[in-house]
Amino acid sequence: MYELCRLHETITQSYTYYPCVLKKRGDLALKKEKGFNYNLLSCIFMYVMSGAFLISSFTIEDRASRTFPQVICALCIFLTTLFLIQIIRGKYTNTDINLSGTGRAIMMAGIILLYILGINFTGYYIASFIFLPAAMLVLGQRNWKVIVGVDVGVVLFIYLFFGMLLSMQMPEGILF
Repeated sequence: MYELCRLHETITQSYTYYPCVLKKRGDLALKKEKGFNYNLLSCIFMYVMSGAFLISSFTIEDRASRTFPQVICALCIFLTTLFLIQIIRGKYTNTDINLSGTGRAIMMAGIILLYILGINFTGYYIASFIFLPAAMLVLGQRNWKVIVGVDVGVVLFIYLFFGMLLSMQMPEGILF
């Protein structure tokens, strides 16, 4: 008459529904999930980074210049504390974590790192001309007319506006 409970579906409030047949078919029993909430890692990361930037902002000599970074760091610490409170109350659980885009994010981080290194070796314009289509392909753009148009248009706009009109010096690379 009794069936063993088995995992049916997980919902966001850190409760798991288990269909159990006690007296009638279809009764549901709630069971509280236990374990480490991985959202806490993001809170720890944000506290460490905000604290490091806040401490380093005190090295800025001009008081007016260091006000903005300090306000941003304090705001980040405040918002992280609100997120931590929501985690403790059970609003965010491990079931809310979706790692489906992690591979694409790691690939973009690698492309950005290569872009920064490329600016040092080839200069801003050449590195940007290579970076934009690579980033657009990773992010899902497949229309080559759009990729070439955006690439040429952005680099040309930056050259004309910042290089020619405003006479700004863009980073030059070691090779060119």
